[in-house]
Amino acid sequence: MPNSPWHPEIQAEFVGAAQCQSCHPQAFVDWQKSDHHRAMEPATPDTVLGDFSGVTFHHFGHETRFYRQDGKYWIHTEGPDGKPTDYEVAYTFGFYPLQQYLIAFPGGRYQAFQVCWDSRPADAGGQRWYHLYPDEEIPPGDVLHWTGPNFNWNFMCADCHSTNLRKNFDVPSLTYHTEWSEMNVGCEACHGPGSAHIDWAKASAQKSDPETTKPDLGGLADYLESKGLLVSLREKEEAAWPVDPTTGLPKRSVPLGSTVQVETCARCHSHRQPLQAVHEAGHSFLDTHDPSVLSESLYQPDGQIREEVYVYGSFLQSRMSHAGVRCTDCHHPHTMKLVASGNALCVRCHQPEKYNTPTHHFHPVGSTGASCVDCHMPVKHYMVVDGRRDHSLRKPRPDLSVKLGTPNACNICHTDKDAGWAAEAFTQWWGKGPRNEHYGETLAAIREGGPKTRDRLLALATDRDRSGIVRATAFSEIPRLGPDASVEPTLTAGFADADPLVREEAVAALESFPPQVRVRLGCALLQDPVRAVRVEAARVLAAARSLMNEEQGRAFDTAGAEYLERMEAISDRAAGHAGRGMYFSQLGKPKEAEDAYRTAFKVDPTDIGSRVNLSDLMRQQGRIVEEEALLQDAIRMAPQGLPEQVALAHDALARCFVRSKRYEEALAEMRTAVTLAPRNAELQYFLGVALNSLNRYAEAVPHLTKAHELAPRHAEYLIALATVHRDAGRIDEAVRAARDLVALDPENREYLGLLQQLQSVRP
Repeated sequence: MPNSPWHPEIQAEFVGAAQCQSCHPQAFVDWQKSDHHRAMEPATPDTVLGDFSGVTFHHFGHETRFYRQDGKYWIHTEGPDGKPTDYEVAYTFGFYPLQQYLIAFPGGRYQAFQVCWDSRPADAGGQRWYHLYPDEEIPPGDVLHWTGPNFNWNFMCADCHSTNLRKNFDVPSLTYHTEWSEMNVGCEACHGPGSAHIDWAKASAQKSDPETTKPDLGGLADYLESKGLLVSLREKEEAAWPVDPTTGLPKRSVPLGSTVQVETCARCHSHRQPLQAVHEAGHSFLDTHDPSVLSESLYQPDGQIREEVYVYGSFLQSRMSHAGVRCTDCHHPHTMKLVASGNALCVRCHQPEKYNTPTHHFHPVGSTGASCVDCHMPVKHYMVVDGRRDHSLRKPRPDLSVKLGTPNACNICHTDKDAGWAAEAFTQWWGKGPRNEHYGETLAAIREGGPKTRDRLLALATDRDRSGIVRATAFSEIPRLGPDASVEPTLTAGFADADPLVREEAVAALESFPPQVRVRLGCALLQDPVRAVRVEAARVLAAARSLMNEEQGRAFDTAGAEYLERMEAISDRAAGHAGRGMYFSQLGKPKEAEDAYRTAFKVDPTDIGSRVNLSDLMRQQGRIVEEEALLQDAIRMAPQGLPEQVALAHDALARCFVRSKRYEEALAEMRTAVTLAPRNAELQYFLGVALNSLNRYAEAVPHLTKAHELAPRHAEYLIALATVHRDAGRIDEAVRAARDLVALDPENREYLGLLQQLQSVRP
């Protein structure tokens, strides 16, 4: 593919970083100084940083001892059964600001120990052992215990800490046979396998000798601009960043040729899921991985980092990304270090006389408040000591903190002040000029169920002035509106968006629509040029397969195979098999669905969701006894630390009891579910309706009210409140609920009719 940065057609093998050294000596030396080089190493005196002199560490009464014996490193600690055991350290994992240690278990598993060595200097609080959950006791069986799935190296960590990793999980034996080309992150992790590049180098050296046999480049000798690399990271024309005199802002001197560099880094520096069991170099990011959007569980409403999201999703929001900034504009490509320190980094592009001055930052020169990154890239700590900067490079917005409760850079330093104080300071400095609505305000409003949010959300989804990841996030929230036909033009616009992440979330939003609508609107996405979009289209359209014509069916089958490959990539987790189960169930293949669900809880005996899903399949088949037994198993086998998921199992069992007319047993299960997940509006609603059906009005109302408080835009909850109050003769309360209902949709005739009917019987 001439002029493309991606060259999947090149046939190449991994050769190892040592092969690169002779031609690229400086890059090799630089790489040896990097975090990539030390991502994972054998445990030796040269690599182990922690104190293994026999010291002990105590955490909630549990003692861990670190010691050496026969030249090896050992940890004496609590194992999966709660009994103290001696474990040999196999590998170090990382080195700064903390170092973890990997321990081998049967079946090819490696687990990351969660008592870590703080490798920072002692005067910075380091040179000590510490627990990743210092304020929590994590017992065996908890999902966060170090021997559990969340600390499994093979699934959670390996792909980004080693080169050309093949997880090789065998489902029948539940064992790993994990392999790599290099233990750490080598040259080929970013540039792709290097054998064809070496062939190109040899061919270039031999060009002057017509008698020399030229190496075979797999038919791609004409594409010499790729130099035999599957991934061409270098821009054809390097850019400078002169100041644009019309805006006073730096502007890239030549347009960005491609996003290949950022996408290459994103493969590991993002919150994402793999689309392939083994990564294939030479393909764009969304052809190999599916990145997360700015979901409520991962990001603050305004897009700031909440959980550990690894940079990419933040950077895509930034004006820097939109302007064509690449990772290597700030980071050295091989040491990974910043190319300049402090504000010197930023004034390489931004005018120092305009920005590196108290008239801009309003703090003494050299102080923390005068630091560009401390204001525009505030730090959040993960793993206790690992401070990571928010790469959305945003303006501090304490006014949004007042409105949304989001963090802001000012109050990270000024902890003795509130956000209102910081917002007032901004007003004094910059004036109170009009501000356009921030996308975080729209996202917060739709998630909180605020009134009149529909139009704002749809406008955000199609606002081309917003970054693709923001528009995609808006599309991901559209299902909250329900199967609203008036949304179809917005979805259609999303399907045609140039950003594949937007197209993916637009097709995902079809899931709330009937199968006929999905086929009419979404089938074209089955042949989208980007794999992540096709895979999501297959998942959403599975329930509509029987409605497709022959051509659509062929496209679906091809995309469906890619969806199943995505599930195969996570076959060492229950989720991979649960995904297959739901897919087959949607296709009307109950036998295949049941087999997939049973494999899910074979892979993870504590998995709740697969048992609940299988119980629902059995309900549909009239297998009531098996349905109840499965749900009882789900509750009995549930791990600690997942109360919301356990609540769903109790809820499903309650519904099973209702169908069997075992109402008191059902109520007991509902109450347990609400106790475990008090902020689940649907569970509160279900319990309230059940209590009212048993003529227990006084007990029902608090739960129905709570459901409405948790989801103010959910009309069904207000309808229930209005009718329950009406039937109890509490007409004033019924009218209030009906008025709130009409406020959600003033044109809805059903809502208006209910309000008028209640007002007509009002004394």
